[in-house]
Amino acid sequence: MSSIIPKLDEITPESFLESVNRIFELKRKAGLVPYLDNPEDVRKRAELYATKYKNGSLGWASNIWSRSAANTVVINSESELKKEHKLLMLRVLEHILAQGPMIRVDGAYGSPNSKVRMHIRVYVDTQFPDLAYRWKQLVFDVDKESKVDATLFVVPHYLGNPNIPGSDKLLAVIRFPFQNFTIITLSSYQGEIKKGALCHWIFHAYKQGCTGEHAALREFSVRTVEESWKRVVLAIWGLTGSGKSTHGFYMWTEKNAPLYVKNFGTNPLDYVKDQEVKNDDIVAICEDRVYGSELGAWTKTEDLTPDMEAMWNGAFSSRALHENTEFDENGNPSFEGKLFQYFGSPNRNARTVLYLEDTGFFKGSVDSSGPLNTAVFLSPGYFTDYAWVKLNDIELAAKALADGRTVGHPAQARELVGKVRFVPRYTEFTIGIGDDAHVLRFYEFLKKWKERGNEVEIFMWNTTGRIIAKYRWVEKKLGDKMIMVPEPILQEVNGVLKPIGGERPTIEETEFFLLQATRGAVEYKPHPVWGEKVLVPKHVPGIKDERLKQLDPTTYLSMDEFKALLKAQIEESKYNLQKLGLKLPSEIMNAMDF
Repeated sequence: MSSIIPKLDEITPESFLESVNRIFELKRKAGLVPYLDNPEDVRKRAELYATKYKNGSLGWASNIWSRSAANTVVINSESELKKEHKLLMLRVLEHILAQGPMIRVDGAYGSPNSKVRMHIRVYVDTQFPDLAYRWKQLVFDVDKESKVDATLFVVPHYLGNPNIPGSDKLLAVIRFPFQNFTIITLSSYQGEIKKGALCHWIFHAYKQGCTGEHAALREFSVRTVEESWKRVVLAIWGLTGSGKSTHGFYMWTEKNAPLYVKNFGTNPLDYVKDQEVKNDDIVAICEDRVYGSELGAWTKTEDLTPDMEAMWNGAFSSRALHENTEFDENGNPSFEGKLFQYFGSPNRNARTVLYLEDTGFFKGSVDSSGPLNTAVFLSPGYFTDYAWVKLNDIELAAKALADGRTVGHPAQARELVGKVRFVPRYTEFTIGIGDDAHVLRFYEFLKKWKERGNEVEIFMWNTTGRIIAKYRWVEKKLGDKMIMVPEPILQEVNGVLKPIGGERPTIEETEFFLLQATRGAVEYKPHPVWGEKVLVPKHVPGIKDERLKQLDPTTYLSMDEFKALLKAQIEESKYNLQKLGLKLPSEIMNAMDF
């Protein structure tokens, strides 16, 4: 045994990988099958326990219905390995040895000619073939004999997991960025594999001179107010549940155009053409263009309706692969969130693996046609946010990206619902290099593009938040300092915590703003505190000025209260960045000061 699996105190990242190979070789020499190598029957295996919807699609339920971010650790050096980490690594090796063959699947992130293409190999416990199959549908085919860039070991069992050292949280996931592998246990949630692999890809993208971002990618051509056609390369950043997929997949179509004519007196199809879905979730922003990661999408389908035509087409396809997704009275997939529950509350994280080509708006390439020229940060908030603003200062834009300000959603974790959060770059998947390095690289791109006359238009949208929800001031400790911060007052509605009061734009209003903004039709005014650094829509043709006033926080607040709320937000954001160790130049860190 000692020659196959190392003793507990001898376990290192390297010895773990060596032990896996020894186990596989031992089984091979004994005439046993160590792993099923990209088996053709993996779908058939998964169908045995799938829900077979009447429309032909398949669905499965996971044992955990959200990602285990609080149960994840990243080990950057051997000196960080504690006994608890080694114990879980030991248990995984013991399980691989005792278990029958693993399922091995290979795939690539990045299209065949992409500068950020990466070969990922995933080993999955044979009892979970649906995980292997669904992940394989998301990625590009790859020559399995080519060099493997990162490996995942997925054992979705309880293995007597220890707690994370110094925590009361079970240790479930361990990432090793410099040895290029991740271990996943406990959870059969598809997101653990997808995000685990993409963590390594984000690091890989950085090493290729780019920045890996938690953003959707979409393109369209728009007829500007000068009557010329402009190609919009649009990236949309946002945490899970903030509307990234909703807006990343959004298309103006013959079906929803009448709604725009009715509400805004404008048919968007008179102004747009050549709309394309490019990527849903993680992209690499490089100086020359934006590169997509996946050929499919694993997207949240909460409250999805036929009005969201591209996503609906993909999610309601007979090829779609669902997770924690309900069925209706006809046996078809249902996205209403009324039937299934999780810990006694309505399910708010149904998911679907869909093929981009099934959306009807995918033209074969996940990469942009040119450099980024339009960016949107989805920063839902409760206190200081307009529905939409334009960030007119690249230092302030870099600070906004670094902050990653958002509000918690059940898909992130149950305990975070409704809470104001600061998650740098709207991502929890940065490994190997700090978030500050990615922010600074994006900042350098912004400066270069501006110098070349290719300035990026950057917007911030308040999507799932509120324009002035009901709140109270509370004391909060930031290190050794106590400050007063606003806290939303939440109420339970049908088992879901929600803020009380406040306005917010509809999806159509936000998309109409995007249309008019990219056309150059929006008239702006300076932000009441930040001045010309941030521009507020003064007039949007088609949206009544009275409606813009409803979406303006200063309609409901005195300027003193508005400034107090903004100061608290800035102070808390700075503390968070410093606590997380982000080292940013003063022109970025202090860009929001007033």
